[in-house]
Amino acid sequence: MENYITCGQAARQLRVSISTLKRWVQEPDLNIDTLRNHNGWRLFSGQQMELLKEFKRKLKRGGKRFTESTLLPIGNFIEKKPIDSRSVLKEAQ
Repeated sequence: MENYITCGQAARQLRVSISTLKRWVQEPDLNIDTLRNHNGWRLFSGQQMELLKEFKRKLKRGGKRFTESTLLPIGNFIEKKPIDSRSVLKEAQ
């Protein structure tokens, strides 16, 4: 019997976000059948993982870059400024 891994585990192995992996699965070129467990989680076989790894290699060769910053949540890129309550009160008056 073949071992399967979840979407999160697959994304970690590929070093991409889960949303990126889900977009890749929808690519018609990959032709990956979605298998789900009883909880509804998407499962990937070893053969599907090899297809995804090759797909990532092709993207990298085409110029796509996968760095640590591409894996950060978008909230990390929003500049967080401390709120000065005095200026907020002055603007409200």
